[in-house]
Amino acid sequence: MEEQERYIKEKEFKSAEELHRFEAGIMLGQMAVFLLATGTLLIGILNEINRVSAFGKICVSFFGIVLSLIFFVITRRSSHNLVHARRRANELARELGYKLYSPEYRAQSRKIFTGTKLTRVVCLCGGLVWLVVLIKALISII
Repeated sequence: MEEQERYIKEKEFKSAEELHRFEAGIMLGQMAVFLLATGTLLIGILNEINRVSAFGKICVSFFGIVLSLIFFVITRRSSHNLVHARRRANELARELGYKLYSPEYRAQSRKIFTGTKLTRVVCLCGGLVWLVVLIKALISII
């Protein structure tokens, strides 16, 4: 490999690593905001359950479902960026002879339980909680 080409690939490798770390940090921040917003709304409803009207519960649960869907889409996009950066860094590491991303030097990932999948599951679980709140509110009207 030519020295100029190696230099360019090393710079791209560093950029891919930085992007991977950045996207991981973004996903952590997104989960923190989602859990904070969902928890705050749930605590607000549960503390005032007797004083909140059925219409109020329905409105808040719709907001919670929309919030869950929005965060699901956001985390899905972030996880795609994260995986792409990791794959590119892996390709470049192989080309450059780096062992950072080689299988013998990193923990074997479990394909079922990954961090990127977990963030989506958290959003879906939040949406299911709000769906239960919505159903209970609708039942109380009937």
